[in-house]
Amino acid sequence: MRSLAFALAALAASIPTPARAQSAAAVTEPGRTLSRPLDVVFGSPVESYGRTILVVVDPSEGLSQAGFADTFAQALVKHGKNLATTRIGLGVVGQKGCIVAPPTLEHATVIDAMRKALQRPAAEFLNVYADVRTAAASFTGAGERVLLLVSLENGDVEDDVEQTVAALQKAKARAVVLTSETTLADSYWAARPHQERPRGTTLTGGDGAVIDVPWGFVFQIAPANEQTPAGFAMWGLTRLSAATDGRVFLHSSSASTQHQCAYLARCLFCSGDHLPPDEPWSDALQDQLAPLSTSRTETLAQLGADPWFRAMAETWRAAADAGLVRGHPAFRLTTTAEVDRARAGRDLDLDGSGNFERAAKKAEEAAARCKALAEQLVARLDKIPAGTGSARAEASARYTRVLLQLTRVNLVMFAAWCRDTAPALFAQDAKTLPPPEVPSIDRDDKPVGIGWSNLCLCHGVKPFFTVELPGGKELLPELVELDRLVTGFLGKYAKSQFGYLLRRNGLAQFWPTFPGVVGKLPRNRPKTDSEPAGPVTPKRPPRQGGGTGGGATGPTTGGGR
Repeated sequence: MRSLAFALAALAASIPTPARAQSAAAVTEPGRTLSRPLDVVFGSPVESYGRTILVVVDPSEGLSQAGFADTFAQALVKHGKNLATTRIGLGVVGQKGCIVAPPTLEHATVIDAMRKALQRPAAEFLNVYADVRTAAASFTGAGERVLLLVSLENGDVEDDVEQTVAALQKAKARAVVLTSETTLADSYWAARPHQERPRGTTLTGGDGAVIDVPWGFVFQIAPANEQTPAGFAMWGLTRLSAATDGRVFLHSSSASTQHQCAYLARCLFCSGDHLPPDEPWSDALQDQLAPLSTSRTETLAQLGADPWFRAMAETWRAAADAGLVRGHPAFRLTTTAEVDRARAGRDLDLDGSGNFERAAKKAEEAAARCKALAEQLVARLDKIPAGTGSARAEASARYTRVLLQLTRVNLVMFAAWCRDTAPALFAQDAKTLPPPEVPSIDRDDKPVGIGWSNLCLCHGVKPFFTVELPGGKELLPELVELDRLVTGFLGKYAKSQFGYLLRRNGLAQFWPTFPGVVGKLPRNRPKTDSEPAGPVTPKRPPRQGGGTGGGATGPTTGGGR
């Protein structure tokens, strides 16, 4: 009886919890080398009736520069005995028909085809999902079937992920993916809705099925979501592996395996070239905050029933209506949740003119709205029973609370700067304008706007108590509250992607702008019907994130684990 109890306990311990089984953490392997996924796939035991491995490679510049062709050849030689009865073929994303070397026991021909494919890397957006479907349909013969997809950059070009899953399942093929780490709830493409893309596709790229963390808060020089390593691959590629009992392997260069301190924002307290205080991350905590790997429909159904997610989402939408964030969430809440088109938030236009008094009034109104939304959110979060909902949704909701306070602090400082600092700059006895303005500006010129940048929170809030900031006594209690919230948040999430996310934000600093120095950007006129259509495979624009990942043109970053 006792042995039976031990057996049942061991069985229960070996079965993953539903949350774990449905998360990206369940299929993502540790390690960041090109060789490990090849060793795992090529070195696994072969059944007596053999197997077929179809390698589908996305010929990007990052993959070529990483020396994948040599690594591939070395792995085939290393595991030659184990692969004696294994047929290996090659497909190339972007090539007509995809398959350039049908599965064969003559592995040298596959090596030659791989070298040729990577001699001319592509810089275009390519639809890997369409070519995976084509490749899946080409499997023949008995035995195990493995489709090894190697794509560092194009997992963000989606046409129909679930149709691709169905094609792999029909072929009884297991999808193993080698790719780059994406960014947390990546907002890059959501912020660029007019970016050209291959016909019939959409650009996504985040680690989850939907962007489940608010982005684009007022007075943040860039959305933190675009700069934060997620620890996981793009959702579409993770989904292919999760649905076919496969695995995901991440690759990053050795130069991108450590997190930076300051990025984009300027740090007042260091040179920004050292590791942040919460480096390295906790693998266990990172995995707890992993996104779901289920279909988009299933993911939205689970998120829509999560009280943490609903509180965050409704606050996010209200904040966008108030002009506190750049964009609305790309989903709407019904009884669960549904995909919706991303819409721009209200534009407060705080920095668009030199009328300092009007700008101050608008900032004060926005700060009051910020406080009201924060209080409403806290009231909702306090009512959620412990142990309810997902850890990731809770982290997102608590992050939203902290960012509302940070936004309020920046608005309070902005209003004070407009009322006190800016007018003093143009007084008769005023000193020379400080940088970043040009000292020789004629003081009779009228400012046309207000420039601003960020002072990074990489060291938290406490160091700023020693800095002279606009706002004086009115600012102090807001700064104290921000310090309390940031300290509490980092106490729970510091060694994770969400702690890193918070540190990518900053306090704002302001200055007047003048004609010919920092003028308004010209408005882009919409395209007319008479203008030529964009190319089917437009060039991928330069992309800078929290690290290097798959190359300068990729939507991915290094870091994580």
